[in-house]
Amino acid sequence: MCRLVPFHQIAQHGIIASADARFPQDFRRMNTPLFRFLALCLGAFLLPLPAAIGQGAAEIPVETLFKKTEYRSLTFSPDQKSMAALMPVNSRYNLVIIDLDKRAATRVTNFDKADVLSFWWASNERLLFTTGDMQQLAANAGDGGLFAVDRDGRNSRILVQPITATPGQYVGRQTSFVGRIKDSRDEVIVSANDRSADSQDLYRMNIVTGRKSLISFDSPGKVNDWVLDRNNLARAAYTEDQKENVYAFHYRASDKQQFKVLRQWDHMLKDVVIPVGFDTDNKTMFVASNIGRDTVAFFRFDPEANKLGELIYGDDRFDMVSPGPLGGGGGALRFSGRDEDPGKIIGVTYDADRRKTVWFDPAVQKTQAMLDAALPAGYSNRWNPNHRRSLVMSSSDTDPGRYYIFDQDKKTLEETGVRPAPWIDPKQMRPMQYVSWTAPDGLKVDGYLTLPASYRPGAPVPLILHPHGGPWVRDIGGFNPEVQFMANRGFAVLQPNFRGSTGYGRRHLTSGYMHFGDTPMEDQIAGVEWAIKEGFADRNRIGVFGASYGGYSTLMVMVMRPELFKWGVNYVGVADMFVKQDTQPAQKYSDFGYLAKLVIGDQKANREMFERMSPARYVSRIQGPVFHAYGGEDRNVDIENGRVIRAAFERAGKAHEWMFVADEGHGYRLDKNVFEFYKRFDAFIKKNTPNPR
Repeated sequence: MCRLVPFHQIAQHGIIASADARFPQDFRRMNTPLFRFLALCLGAFLLPLPAAIGQGAAEIPVETLFKKTEYRSLTFSPDQKSMAALMPVNSRYNLVIIDLDKRAATRVTNFDKADVLSFWWASNERLLFTTGDMQQLAANAGDGGLFAVDRDGRNSRILVQPITATPGQYVGRQTSFVGRIKDSRDEVIVSANDRSADSQDLYRMNIVTGRKSLISFDSPGKVNDWVLDRNNLARAAYTEDQKENVYAFHYRASDKQQFKVLRQWDHMLKDVVIPVGFDTDNKTMFVASNIGRDTVAFFRFDPEANKLGELIYGDDRFDMVSPGPLGGGGGALRFSGRDEDPGKIIGVTYDADRRKTVWFDPAVQKTQAMLDAALPAGYSNRWNPNHRRSLVMSSSDTDPGRYYIFDQDKKTLEETGVRPAPWIDPKQMRPMQYVSWTAPDGLKVDGYLTLPASYRPGAPVPLILHPHGGPWVRDIGGFNPEVQFMANRGFAVLQPNFRGSTGYGRRHLTSGYMHFGDTPMEDQIAGVEWAIKEGFADRNRIGVFGASYGGYSTLMVMVMRPELFKWGVNYVGVADMFVKQDTQPAQKYSDFGYLAKLVIGDQKANREMFERMSPARYVSRIQGPVFHAYGGEDRNVDIENGRVIRAAFERAGKAHEWMFVADEGHGYRLDKNVFEFYKRFDAFIKKNTPNPR
């Protein structure tokens, strides 16, 4: 625990509130030494930064770019009198509470064999959190446990036992926080799959005793998301039945009635209507839909008439929400009130070229403009207008970010000195450009181009094609240590959101169905040809690096265009379509196997396609060397893919390097393995990139 700082010492520190000419009138930015003290308590104090680099930039060490952040998830309590954060203690992320009145930080957990993964303020006095092992497999999934603790570290309790405490339990049970209940101090709403492994239920949970009572008695089954009305009644649900290929919107007028299906669709995602919430009248609903358009937009909806209503907001290029069953998540409606009492809609947040927020409320628009003017140009400044005092997270593609405290009444912006990665110097990082090109069949493809400091117009540089995984995800603008690593080594980096990527509408996503290994690769190659034509990339110095589906893309583009790619780095990539279907647990043991046959294919029904799209069977065509890296405990891309591709390279006598870590999974997590991988990657690309002609 950090020592208290008495109020008389606060005065001695001299809190500065001087106006700055570049800030808007009546808006003050505060540089408060006290908050630098709090940053020290968090273990995230500002470090001396190296001088900015220019042409012929000095190499940034792998450890600097890839070590874990100093802390995570700084969050205000509901009354804004305290902040919580995750900070590394005992080489694990633990939970810390900062009392803003007393100016003191208290560590409330002390794990040394587990990490706190996520946390929520259940009330002003009590927090809930989950745990997992970030140094082991599937860390993001956690261990199924849910815990509670007071903000002073007292009255800790296990609300839900973790799986690790229940010998012989193999079915994953997960309890997750949904939201606070208005005017309740001791109860919250949680979701859990206790009754059925493939369906979520809603419960009221006592955060002191752990007792919970079921809310969703008559669930329609296979519920992926529930929607509560303004009285916390479960009145709408979104369900996914991948075995039957049915995705549906269920509704009921009251908790006394049975659910009925209002809308349903299949994997082709035509006329999707996903329930999102209820308006202030508790009758009108908000939905995400692509009826009459290609991208998913937010609408009002009359559930009694089963009729789509007024458009709230949409973007002709980007989805507000990526519709299930592939992808998911994305944007959200922004409301004027708290979670437990939302109020009216005042804006939307969604993934465009960057994470973007559009405010409808003129007063909030004005305040956002003030914040943007006060902070560095080009930064994304995220805050909560519903609180008079709010945390502002300011970040960009060259800066992992820093936190400020914004007081709307005083119109002050106070520096906390807290940064996720204070050792990163934004001046040494390279900006990402949002770019577009045309695929061979005319489809528009977007992506990101990052140019190294050495680039000059008329002097093309070596380029690395860097396809994302999935394939049902997308790249988005923001700080990316991999991209910065490659740019720092003198390479342009191209990140294509090829067909099959989520977030770009129905056509872009579904045009990748049953084309796992052909047209998405053509989109990527077209991006490289565009970069060459535009004078960014040197045709004779092109490489490719990707992980998971990106590793598969690496192998496939090297098969399809062997003369173009001088080397490749295949990180936990699929190597053989037959092996993928035979070994991936999601296809073997869950209903995803049924969906996979519709969007990827089936080795019996589509044998010729599987043969053609299995790069391990065409290694003889590859000309450049490839660095392969796999984990022995991978449950997504089984190590058999690694064995098959390694054997194929050896049989063909093709140059390759190999890295295998027996106790790592789908991507390396332990620092020692992460650092070794990128150091070997570094040496590999330096060795195999030709000199300029």
